[in-house]
Amino acid sequence: MKTEALFPDAPAVVVEGDRRYLPVRWDEADIVREALSKRGCPTTLCLNPETRQARLELWPEVTTEAVLAVLEAGRPARRGEPAAPAPAAVLERARNLVPTAADPADLICI
Repeated sequence: MKTEALFPDAPAVVVEGDRRYLPVRWDEADIVREALSKRGCPTTLCLNPETRQARLELWPEVTTEAVLAVLEAGRPARRGEPAAPAPAAVLERARNLVPTAADPADLICI
């Protein structure tokens, strides 16, 4: 996913009291949420259909730095600049969120 179109300038996480959120484009909000989630940064998608504004609220355990690192890693490299890899901590968290294979019998709820 290219985040350059979503965030032409450096993305900014907004802090209001205890809430931290990332404003995103209305038509790209679900794509950004999915990309962050796949990399260990779960968020809650908040949409205002009247104003067509969208934002992703960060879950309490998600750090602002991790979100910015994931977004920056998804941006294409500028000329003469190598692409920035995602920090090891973000990748490790993403690996830990992958569920292990379960026995089909364990998935049956009675």
